[in-house]
Amino acid sequence: HPAYLSSQYGLELSKKSQYNLYKIQHHVAHFASVLGEHHLFDTEHAILGVIWDGTGYGDDGQIWGGEFFRYRSKQIKRLTHFQYFDWLAGDKMALEPRLSLLALANPSMDALMADKYTEGVLGVYNKIKQKNTLKTSSVGRLFDAVASMLGICDQNTYEGESAILLENCISEYTLEECKSYISPDETGGIPTYDLIDKLHADLQKGVAKEELILNFLYTLATLILQIADQNKIEHIACSGGVFQNTVLVDILKEIGAEKYKLYFNCTLSPNDENISFGQLMYYVNCIDN
Repeated sequence: HPAYLSSQYGLELSKKSQYNLYKIQHHVAHFASVLGEHHLFDTEHAILGVIWDGTGYGDDGQIWGGEFFRYRSKQIKRLTHFQYFDWLAGDKMALEPRLSLLALANPSMDALMADKYTEGVLGVYNKIKQKNTLKTSSVGRLFDAVASMLGICDQNTYEGESAILLENCISEYTLEECKSYISPDETGGIPTYDLIDKLHADLQKGVAKEELILNFLYTLATLILQIADQNKIEHIACSGGVFQNTVLVDILKEIGAEKYKLYFNCTLSPNDENISFGQLMYYVNCIDN
């Protein structure tokens, strides 16, 4: 992010020295960290990068976090992403899952939102939504929205709490009766609002929370394989904090391991500890090479 002290310090050092400054985007670095760990930069086939997390400054000035990239011939290109929705109240959004739900809510959720906000506060946020220009594709915030919708968590007391609580709701599962709520459109776009709408419709029908959470995770896993198929790619690298969810990773392996080669961070975790390594790997292999 250009406002980070580390970014400003790097710019200052570059100006004071003879060295060039190279800026490598957050999610590109996540992807490059997996490519680096598995020595994939010299591979001849294309690799799909699935990078899902809570927050990362995007090249278009929006908040990324639900990204699909393609690596081929030393180049990384953004292919598609989850449909943008409003980023509300700045950093507060990561602390209050109910804000993510509010950003994605349709009129059928008015009663649900009325239970989470006073009329006055809800009115203020709705006015903010009308004028808001900052958007996000964050899958991390999507987990927040689902946790709030299901009454599991409206306010996080630590980072990633809502996603952890969602995962903890699943005691055991089989995929035989799971269903996927959405598919990519013809251009590869991911209809984020449709996913929330269909989850809410099932909630109103009385579908059990555990089943809803499994369907949500199954939907995410199938989306990855569908995007891979649309782009005729059989090698998939996944990174970002969302992939700390073991149920999501297990589902993806169960439905995709036969046809696709799946790569994950193994020495480093998928969260932001791999960013600096990924930036270094990208520079060495794609810029300096």
